[in-house]
Amino acid sequence: MMKFITYIHVYLIQTLLNALPFLWIDVFYDNQTYIGNQLHHPIYLFLWACSSAVGFYYYSKKIWEKYDISYNKKNHALICLGMILSCSIPYNDITLFKDLHVWLSILFVAAFIVEWFLYIPIALNKNSTLFFINIGLSFLFTFMFGHITGFCEIYFSFTTNILLHHWMLQD
Repeated sequence: MMKFITYIHVYLIQTLLNALPFLWIDVFYDNQTYIGNQLHHPIYLFLWACSSAVGFYYYSKKIWEKYDISYNKKNHALICLGMILSCSIPYNDITLFKDLHVWLSILFVAAFIVEWFLYIPIALNKNSTLFFINIGLSFLFTFMFGHITGFCEIYFSFTTNILLHHWMLQD
């Protein structure tokens, strides 16, 4: 049953949540927080953040358990919760903290990536190589567009969840 739910999460929910921005914004310029704050779709932004972070949390956890890798469960949970928190902070043009959501998002995504570098199975295999290539492409897109765009966020969320899901289900 849980396997079926993960397929629904990755291939239906993630697809839908990551496709919607293409209807609302120029994903190569604006970002997800623009949808939540300027276009007044905070529920969408929260659902997108939750879906992405839950996938990152659950699939990573299952992979590390499958390889019998000891990881810090509290840190992993806090990192994934931090991703949701960062998307829940509204942009405020007036205060000193107007870009707090951006810096927190960068911090928690970077922590997630570092976490993977710490806990990745020692022997590089096809899945870990694809994971590192995916991270590299995510950075490339960010530098290519000059800032974190909706496309960068969508790409990282969608492809990372698909890769981790696929890796989790492999024997």
